[in-house]
Amino acid sequence: MQIKSKHNLKISLFIICCILLFAFSTSQQNYKLSSPDKTYSLPPTLNEISGITILNNNEVACVQDELGIIYIYDLKEGKISKEYKTNLIGDYEGIALVGNTIYLLRSDGVLIEYPDYRSPNMKIKEYFLNLPSLNNEGLCYDMENYRLLIAAKIKPGKEIENQNMRYIYSFDLKTKTPNNIPIIKLNVKDLETAALKFNIPIQYHTVKKTGQKIAVFNFRPSEIAVHPIDRNIYILSSNDKLLLMIDKSGGIKNLIKLDPMVFNKPEGLAFLSDGTMLISNEAQKGKPTLLLFRYDYSKSK
Repeated sequence: MQIKSKHNLKISLFIICCILLFAFSTSQQNYKLSSPDKTYSLPPTLNEISGITILNNNEVACVQDELGIIYIYDLKEGKISKEYKTNLIGDYEGIALVGNTIYLLRSDGVLIEYPDYRSPNMKIKEYFLNLPSLNNEGLCYDMENYRLLIAAKIKPGKEIENQNMRYIYSFDLKTKTPNNIPIIKLNVKDLETAALKFNIPIQYHTVKKTGQKIAVFNFRPSEIAVHPIDRNIYILSSNDKLLLMIDKSGGIKNLIKLDPMVFNKPEGLAFLSDGTMLISNEAQKGKPTLLLFRYDYSKSK
């Protein structure tokens, strides 16, 4: 009877620890991600919206892959107010505003610069970043360090030892030069461990020949943004429906599983100056959407 009591006590303690851990992880969230404060239904033109950046408190600049057209979406009116057309064709995944200059990121590692996107005669500059990753999707402005951050979606190069690595690179805005040495290195295995810590279920694939169970967990960054208040870096993984929060050195602060009913294909991420978060979804089977989440200051105390 005593052995059984001890066993039951261990189980009870384990359950309590899990509950406390879950409570801790959810209490660290400054956003109620299960229900947006506002949902914008975007027009079919933005079915493949792949990146967003904030112009001001009322306007968001959007880009969709395949065409380098910049769409200005008015949050008050709930519609596209302007279009800045170009002759660029390619897989454009990221967009960032620096002053009056807009940067677009092509997935193959080419950065397009519009020195003044509002000019009727937009002159563009191209920067070949020569990144080791063949697929790059995340782009944002790091104001504190006056640079752009670029998140690679897949592993760097073809080396098998880099299979689990996801790198974040930088582009110096003073010298207009890329840094091919990553400023942050993320290991998918570390993120897998973090997923278990934050009570995120992981699917496993069983190898028929050996019976070995392998985690189906890739984490492929689709967008990156720097939070205007806590200065942490937020990274979306669209395929996995995950939102990762890390500090400046890459330390994992939080990992959140996104509800697929709300986030069907989250590809764009940006913050207003007051911390309000915007996430855009590609259409897939439904309509493209822009979701707005108010920042809860009470969770930061």
